[in-house]
Amino acid sequence: MPSTYDTPVFPGPVHAHWQATAASKGFDLIARIRDRYHLQLRCQTCSGSFTAKLFTLMRHQPLCPHCLAARRSAVANAAGITLLGPDPDRRGYGRFRAPCGHVLARQFELIDRIAKGATGLRCETCHNAREAAEARRFDWERLGYCPSGRPNYRLYRHHCGHVQRIAQANMLWGQCDCAGCGQGWNAKPSFLYLLRIVLPAGANRPTRHYLKLGYSAHPVKRHRHQLGLPRDAQVELMRVLAMASGHLACRAEQAAHRRLTSAHPEAVVPATELAGAMNVVREIYRPMLLPMIEAELDRIAAEADRTSG
Repeated sequence: MPSTYDTPVFPGPVHAHWQATAASKGFDLIARIRDRYHLQLRCQTCSGSFTAKLFTLMRHQPLCPHCLAARRSAVANAAGITLLGPDPDRRGYGRFRAPCGHVLARQFELIDRIAKGATGLRCETCHNAREAAEARRFDWERLGYCPSGRPNYRLYRHHCGHVQRIAQANMLWGQCDCAGCGQGWNAKPSFLYLLRIVLPAGANRPTRHYLKLGYSAHPVKRHRHQLGLPRDAQVELMRVLAMASGHLACRAEQAAHRRLTSAHPEAVVPATELAGAMNVVREIYRPMLLPMIEAELDRIAAEADRTSG
């Protein structure tokens, strides 16, 4: 059988049951090519030719790449974009031209969902440009995504030169006081604090012992007036660590909580246990975690000394 490919025809025989199998699966077997493992098939739907392995034909259902490309192109058109071809580096991904003109790499499954109206398409280049424009309105420069990987935060540089992480939603509304030159809480000195809290026994509850790690510009005021503790609660301010700004205190506290909760989930007090006992029901720990919290505060203090030095 002559081949329409430039690939040389393999001289071996073409068995009738191979031809019958190809026909039952929607293809015409044109020739054996390249070696004894490959066949040239012609799709009975689109008449396009392609190479397939003999094993694939006999054991599975071959896919016509021409029909597949046509289906994917139709889905992309329904999603409002243009298919340029499969992504050469990632299986299951294609390269598409968005209405804005930028080329995007997306999973074919995602494009199918977009075509059905289940989700939308976002161009990173245009989205980043919009975020940069939003930042410029408030004298900030968008530097990129948050180094810690937090999806809702970005890294910005203020016109004074100070660099800090800010929630993208806060930047959108201009709620982004600079921790370097601003006058807000995040620019003023603050403190990390560690509290030991003892709630006396009640009718149906034993005495409860907790640890609270937090930050505040006024730690004493925090535990006396803002935690909503009962009057007979015993509170001990075990440690206070001065921080240069509220921004640094908040960042250090959040990082410490992430490490503590990840490494010691069993020491995190569930919110249901704290309901009605205090206003705060998150980031409260069992007393067993005291050495680990002390170690976190030691690490933060050492890092603050290195930075200031």
